Amino acid sequence: MDTMLARAAYAKVNLHLAVGQPFQDGYHPIRSLFALVDLADDVSITVKGKSKLTVEVTGLEAFQLDGEDTMTKAARLWCERSCLPLSLQIDCKKRIPSQAGLGGGSSDAASVLLLLQEYAGKAALDQKTLADIALQVGSDVPFFLSSHCCAIVNGRGEVITPIAQRYLALCLVMPTSFATSTSSAYAKLDEVRSGGVVSLGPTGEEIAEVFKKSPAVWKSMLYNDFQQGVEHQDFYGQLEQLCSTSHGYCGLTGSGACWFFVSDDTKQVQVVYDKIQTRFGTGVMSWKTGLVMKIR
Repeated sequence: MDTMLARAAYAKVNLHLAVGQPFQDGYHPIRSLFALVDLADDVSITVKGKSKLTVEVTGLEAFQLDGEDTMTKAARLWCERSCLPLSLQIDCKKRIPSQAGLGGGSSDAASVLLLLQEYAGKAALDQKTLADIALQVGSDVPFFLSSHCCAIVNGRGEVITPIAQRYLALCLVMPTSFATSTSSAYAKLDEVRSGGVVSLGPTGEEIAEVFKKSPAVWKSMLYNDFQQGVEHQDFYGQLEQLCSTSHGYCGLTGSGACWFFVSDDTKQVQVVYDKIQTRFGTGVMSWKTGLVMKIR
């Protein structure tokens, strides 16, 4: 008999993101403040058998070539390490935009791993092996795998220190005319900073303390290094101008292309959301949402 399991795969925002000098293998260390956002894909797995490893994914046809997605990679690695050759049907109902800096692909992959662990029961992989698989799939996957709503993330993404979450209202804005390649964004950042001094900025403890305060004062310490070399400066400049008189904090999430405005006042978010709708119309996708307090 087939077994079906499902869970929500939440998006995240980087409320702060400092990027260090690349390691010899090309990967960059980061120090970031990750927070889950109440925007999610729905991921389900159906286990059809245990004799032969097969993975079929539906729901990503408009985004990626068959077999090249993070969920397929995660499922195959898990099955190989667990020595359980499962026949899997994976379905993803996408709501998180691609190439947005919201971690959709990583969150989907983490959800697949967690569902496979649930299916395996006593045969589930140990946490170290699971963490190794997560990092092989992508740098953001360990955070989503941790099931923390809010955390300081260091290293390549594998050093995760949870911090107390708080509810904040949020507006997300994704342009419809362009997206961002993560690898290109890192290359551009390295080019812009070539020869300059690179720092990981404030410590995790300092970031956590600032997070407790009103977003209106975050700009004194928090930032996103990718904004140094981001393309489409005119677009992001207009967004910043629209919220310049509002009580909150705004910026790029991840390497982009999604932008956010966050506030402890939902009315401020509504004002910014309305201004963006009036200014850009169908030129953007936008959401009024908030930080996740509890994973459902």
